[in-house]
Amino acid sequence: MQASGSNVGLMTDEDLIEEFQHTHANVFFSELYVRYYEKVKLYCLKSLGNLSLAEDISQEVMLKAYEKISSLRNANLWVAWLFSIARNQVLNQHKQRSRWHLEREELAYKIADGTDDVARKLEKESKLQALPCLLDNPEMRILKLKYIEGKSIEQLCSQMHMKESAVKMKLLRDRQKVVKMYESQRAWA
Repeated sequence: MQASGSNVGLMTDEDLIEEFQHTHANVFFSELYVRYYEKVKLYCLKSLGNLSLAEDISQEVMLKAYEKISSLRNANLWVAWLFSIARNQVLNQHKQRSRWHLEREELAYKIADGTDDVARKLEKESKLQALPCLLDNPEMRILKLKYIEGKSIEQLCSQMHMKESAVKMKLLRDRQKVVKMYESQRAWA
């Protein structure tokens, strides 16, 4: 079906797709864009909760649809196909955000785990050695390895067969236990 610019708006989605696939005339995809951009943007906005990001992702979705529309074999599946692209773009965005948050968390761990000056290390060692009953506890072995023997996070991961995040969390929790024990012992003294 060959259409002039004036009656493109009257064509069905399926006709627009078929004409675009055959002619590659932008007027047909432009009509699809007009019909579906706002719907895609609304979907992205609901999924992402950020208007600016939703607009960017919607543009990427429509661009990807434009680039890949020749691979759409069944024009009747246009809407499902378009929204599957949108869903995948939104999921990719969530993954990127999640990865970014993990990188920020890892950076915070690295900063918190940075090399201290000698005085602080000696102070930590004296505090840890002030609690021999606690350090003899097998659960607190990780603190001995890290702060007295000077093992790195990577070495602890290897030695304890744990992931880096698990080692860091264990160190954090065990440090909190030590602080509580230390404060309770000081309160009794």
